[in-house]
Amino acid sequence: MPVTHISGTDDGVVVVDCKAPPPIDVIPRSCYSGPEKSQPPLLIEQLLSELRAAFNAEKDAGYVIDNNQDPASFNRLNQRVVELLKCYATTNRGDWHRFALFNDLHYVRNLVEANDDFELIVLCWKGGQVSRVHNHATSHCWLTVLDGEMREVQYQRTDPPAAAASAVRGGDGSDEKPGDTVYVEATRTTDLRIGDVGYVSDHLGLHTVGCHVSPEQLAEWQQTARNGFGSGADSWQPEGGVTLHLYSPPIRRVKIYEDNTVSERTPGFYSRGGVRV
Repeated sequence: MPVTHISGTDDGVVVVDCKAPPPIDVIPRSCYSGPEKSQPPLLIEQLLSELRAAFNAEKDAGYVIDNNQDPASFNRLNQRVVELLKCYATTNRGDWHRFALFNDLHYVRNLVEANDDFELIVLCWKGGQVSRVHNHATSHCWLTVLDGEMREVQYQRTDPPAAAASAVRGGDGSDEKPGDTVYVEATRTTDLRIGDVGYVSDHLGLHTVGCHVSPEQLAEWQQTARNGFGSGADSWQPEGGVTLHLYSPPIRRVKIYEDNTVSERTPGFYSRGGVRV
């Protein structure tokens, strides 16, 4: 399957990714589990409300939220965010469809909400569309799959081939500048399906995300959708993959690693609140 990469600065692409359990009263009823309990759909407005509450709880306790966050604070927040994203992806019946805009040429970022603490974005990927290798500055990056099948590949910086062909170098790249020569090497591949939740930060590595669905598999998904939902104006037709990403704090600049060279970009949005920009 071909990989699509588009250049530009604001093209809607990522030009480019528990020590103490939460109090029981902050867990929404829709996310309780048990042999005799069903889970009503968690709606996008409820998800946003619960995310705001989780972030406010850590801020009110005096913690700064970024990838250098206090470990105990991060563990609490991470547990809560993973729980909420998984719950939303597995119980929701599609209220995210209004944010899911696709583009034939490249994958796109559709903004759901941005505030001082985080941005929640629906990313849409047609088959073969893959991000370039990129970082996440000082932010946390959580993602879950809403539709389709996705693949995340993590990368680490390496020494130049002439010095050490397979040595993996650490560091978060904070001192790298556009134009610097940096070698990267794929170190981990994870296939993600609906409800799976992933996490990455610059302390863990760089990554790419992409949809590798074949045309035959996509045609099968579309036929299944037609059989299950009919052909009304509101019916959902799969076009590839859809992921929900949560970045905290919001990412203002990202670094791209391509052809052994670092560049820097401003992430753009293809739509905001379901409206094309």
